[in-house]
Amino acid sequence: MSTPNLLTIPVELRELIYGFLFSSYTIQHGFKHASTPSDDSESSNRIALLLSCRQIFAEAHRHLPLNCTLHFRGTENLLETLLSVDQSVLTRLRHARVRAYPFPLYSSGSSQYYPTYYAANALTLLPGLCLDTLVVEDCWHGFGMGDGWRDVTTYFDIETLLNSDAWKELTYITPCTDFIASGYDHRRKRSAQPENWDALLKERDGEEFGAEVKMYIVPYAQQTATGDEKTEDGRIMQPWAARPGHEVNENWRVAGPDQDMKGEVRLIAKRGKRSRAVQLGLAGKKTWEELKGKEPGGFAPEGKSHSNFCKSSAHTTQDGYLTTTTWPTRSRGYMGATAEGYNWPTPL
Repeated sequence: MSTPNLLTIPVELRELIYGFLFSSYTIQHGFKHASTPSDDSESSNRIALLLSCRQIFAEAHRHLPLNCTLHFRGTENLLETLLSVDQSVLTRLRHARVRAYPFPLYSSGSSQYYPTYYAANALTLLPGLCLDTLVVEDCWHGFGMGDGWRDVTTYFDIETLLNSDAWKELTYITPCTDFIASGYDHRRKRSAQPENWDALLKERDGEEFGAEVKMYIVPYAQQTATGDEKTEDGRIMQPWAARPGHEVNENWRVAGPDQDMKGEVRLIAKRGKRSRAVQLGLAGKKTWEELKGKEPGGFAPEGKSHSNFCKSSAHTTQDGYLTTTTWPTRSRGYMGATAEGYNWPTPL
């Protein structure tokens, strides 16, 4: 009797093993500086199974994108990587994590401004993408961050993601409560959360199909934290709700009992069971460098390499905000629109 091995068990069991193995893989992009010598030993160990024989490669290679997690340092790393892979691979990716930096598509050639886009808009450039889980990290808050617009920007970053496609479950992580609890919002655009975001997603996907948005806080003071839910590193997180800080400043009575809690906030959104989560659009064959119009040493000035891609104009609104309107061509299936002073391409 021959000694049992991986190839002697049924193929259905082997596929379960491949999925379990690859689910432990996290593949990082953008974290290592280009000048840092690469260590290929870890990568070689990860793909050793795929190199063992042709039969295992044929069976296992399709399970890698379905089960591994791609962790990107920033939005441009995500675009640079995913715009370079084959469409058949892109449509099989299921898990991703990214720090949500805004990204530019071109430079106007002027020192006064250049348009940037929310990280959620990067998903519209990846038609066919349908992630089971998308984890997004707030880039506006953290040690050393001092951007004056950060609280409102994080708030609308979340809202734009909730209106986007390409994911079935979204987790947004911000290290503090300022995006909702701070008093800065002179335009008064923020609302009490998570009930309004929950209503938004239920209206979009249908309450009867299980769409929901929940918000949790991971208190800095873990000794006083209560709740059954825990983060991946074992910290306790508990349900949390808050009113916008500017409303509380005007009338402290509207504040809930947890309004003043301090800690990391995690917003978890789940699409409805019958929702169309896949990102629609026309697949193009341009790399991120070509799409961005980037030349060595800086952005390509308007009217050169990307002049056929988009045109823009700018004006200042009455409340002092610089607004840009951008019209990308239909070659990739997108049309630009401006809302609240921010640009987001929307699928046609």
